Formats: sequence, structure tokens, C-alpha cells
Amino acid sequence: MVEQLKLANKGEFLTFLDAISKISDSAIVNVQEDKLTTLVSSIDNTLILHSEYAVPSDFQGTLNIPDIKKFSRVLDTLQSDELNLTVNSNNIEYRGDDIKFKYHLFEEGFLTNPNINLEKINKFDFDVQFSLNRGTLQQIFKGSTFTSETNKIYFYTEGKDLIGELSDRARHNTDNFAINLGEVDFTLTPTPVNFDNIRLLTTINDEFVAKINTEYGVVVFEIEANDIKLKYIISALTQ
Repeated sequence: MVEQLKLANKGEFLTFLDAISKISDSAIVNVQEDKLTTLVSSIDNTLILHSEYAVPSDFQGTLNIPDIKKFSRVLDTLQSDELNLTVNSNNIEYRGDDIKFKYHLFEEGFLTNPNINLEKINKFDFDVQFSLNRGTLQQIFKGSTFTSETNKIYFYTEGKDLIGELSDRARHNTDNFAINLGEVDFTLTPTPVNFDNIRLLTTINDEFVAKINTEYGVVVFEIEANDIKLKYIISALTQ
């Protein structure tokens, strides 16, 4: 059955795909009447991303995309910001005046979603919450060039201040870099997170909201801009 997937904003769709491609090469895109959603994980399953793009669609179903970056590159060749894609049984096709392409999909069942209960995560009581802006994140990235021996960042409080520290407290004589993330009204013992996962966060807006469930050691970073919502789920490390 031939169906049409119409997208009014190519730039937003490419941003949606770019965030996914940083975590996984391939993805199952669920197309619903009012939104597109995906759930992907990093190779080692330490980072999970649930992404949502609010856009109406006449086509409803799943797209098993083998190579997100390759799909993005061919879409980027199109001049029009409005996309009208034909979804065939095993491919996505575009036929314009100047450009035509056919991108083949995986069969249903070839790809699987990560084994995570997203509904359960959403019901967690997150006892710690703070904001992390793009400028601060860039400062942390610069500091990471100094602390190249570690891939951990610790979040903790000192008095009323929240601190982000690049270090490895399980090793001796490790260089560290700490940055004050602002005044907060909670207390947090050192909670380490894999910094390689922090590098994969997509800054589609100026500010992230970070939430920590200290009981289960679950850290969630949320960011949204326009019609795109991204939820990154990370398990805290041991010391």
C-alpha cells in the first residue's frame, strides 16, 4: 500500500533525526496521527533517548530506518522545506522536479526497541532537579580537555551550591576540573555519570532540565524546542 508522509519543516525533521543518529545508527520511527517518536539506546545501553516530534501525518505506521545519517544526507539535498515522501512497502521514495531518490527500509522485526519501561521511568519521583544551560555545558566540554584521564562527571552540593566535577574518585592522582552550576535548595551526595554520554546530548535549545532519582540512581536530561522533545535517560555510575 502506497502512503504519503508529509512534513512541513525539513529543518526540524533533520534536527530530530540528528539527535537520534548521535545515539544509534538505526531506529524504529513510530509515525502517529500527531507525532513521530523513537526510542533508541547507545551500543553499551548506558544511554537511552526517547525523542518526540509533534507533527501531523496522514500516514500511520513504523519506519525501520537502517542508517539515520544516510537518510538525513539525502533529505538535505532537497531545496524545498516541505517534504512529501512516499512510503512504499519496503522503501521511502521522493520524486521532485529536480531530484528523485528511493531509500530502502528494513523489514518489520529486524530492529527492536531498547528493553526499558518508559512509563515506569516517567512515574519516578525525581528528588533532585536543576537546569544546565548550553554555555555551562560548553565550559564543561572545554574543561574535559584538561581531565582527559577520566570519563566521569560528578554532580554534588557544597552548601547551597551545585557542583559539576570532572574526576575519577576511584583512581589516585587524577586531575580534576570543577564548575559551580548555581545555587540550589537541595542536598546531593556525589553522583557520578558517564561523561561520554553527556557529550551526546543535543543542544536544540539553550537549557536542559536535569532530574535525578537518588534511590534508583537514574539521571534524566530533558530538552525541548519548538515541536521537538528529547528525553535522555542515564544510569548513574558507582564511585
